[in-house]
Amino acid sequence: MKTLYASAFVLFITLSFAVNTISAQETENKIIATFKGVTEMEYFKFVDDKNATILFYDLDENIELSLYDDEFIGKKFEITWIKKEIELIDEEGNFTGEKQMVKSITAIKEQK
Repeated sequence: MKTLYASAFVLFITLSFAVNTISAQETENKIIATFKGVTEMEYFKFVDDKNATILFYDLDENIELSLYDDEFIGKKFEITWIKKEIELIDEEGNFTGEKQMVKSITAIKEQK
């Protein structure tokens, strides 16, 4: 009987570790695209080689590059990004309780 409990315990621990590892991973995506500027809604607009538009919500706080500078419009970048969930805010700055998935830049490098 002890063997049965020990086996069940080991199985439980193994499954718990596997589930935590899978849920903690964020998928990083990479793309090369041309910067087109900042939209009216404050998204960073890029267009890839297939003429698809990609809008990014924000930049990682460790990125020193400021895409608010017009000097980067028309330049091509290699972008690493993730999807993350944000809570929406109303016109008065209060949280609405609604959530939305957005794209967030984690690394960016200008292509020469």
